[in-house]
Amino acid sequence: MFNMTLFTHFIKSNIKVFSIIAGVLSLLIGIVMSVFTPDTMHEIAQASKDAPVNPLGDISTLIAFVANQYFGNFALIFAMIYSVIIGNKMIADQVDKGSMAYHLSTPITRTQYTFTSIIYFVSSLVVMFALVFVVGYGVAELVQPGELPVETFFMLTLGSLLLNLAVSGITFFASCLFNRSSHSLALGAGLTVFFFATNMLSGMNESLEILKNVTIITLFDSNAIIQSGSYGAQLIILLGLTLLLYLMGIAVFKRKDLAL
Repeated sequence: MFNMTLFTHFIKSNIKVFSIIAGVLSLLIGIVMSVFTPDTMHEIAQASKDAPVNPLGDISTLIAFVANQYFGNFALIFAMIYSVIIGNKMIADQVDKGSMAYHLSTPITRTQYTFTSIIYFVSSLVVMFALVFVVGYGVAELVQPGELPVETFFMLTLGSLLLNLAVSGITFFASCLFNRSSHSLALGAGLTVFFFATNMLSGMNESLEILKNVTIITLFDSNAIIQSGSYGAQLIILLGLTLLLYLMGIAVFKRKDLAL
């Protein structure tokens, strides 16, 4: 089902978007690891201790700061943008622009096309988060040796990857479902923004905590990871959701009427 020629085409056609997002995430994790030393975080904590709302969350340790600020904001936002762009571009945008007719006029079948698209989408996210881990670990060991618990940082990176794979599954399924790029973006990007917004609102006030139950972002429990709590079942759910959405995308695209 895998087509190497098509896979190479996906790499070439998406290299700019991938390089920008992966570059920004690598730069940001490098800055976080090098700038936020224990002295700096202590000064920030002292300056914000009397504030009615602490937007930085727990910054008592380097790994807590990385979990709350980097994986809770930067990694989430930029990886979501990548998934929305690539998910739509993989299928719906090709159908909308007429490019899908060219691909399917070759010996490539619909299943080969969607399966190879998934392999590219998943592998690009894996490479992106592998870069984040390598750069983050490398800079931390260089600037603040011994301050970063490597195993916890690895689990945070893995958990964030699984969350964003689930988001990629949503955008890919939306792309397979619709022939119009605008409709695909409305569902894929709309759900992604909804999950992000509800996750933010749920942390602002106790009365809004119920919103945690309607967003998949809470399945990536960074606090449980850094406190050695229970988080394995949530990550398995994210993995299962990813597989289900991708399989549904393959099935829907194989059976749908295409306006080619």
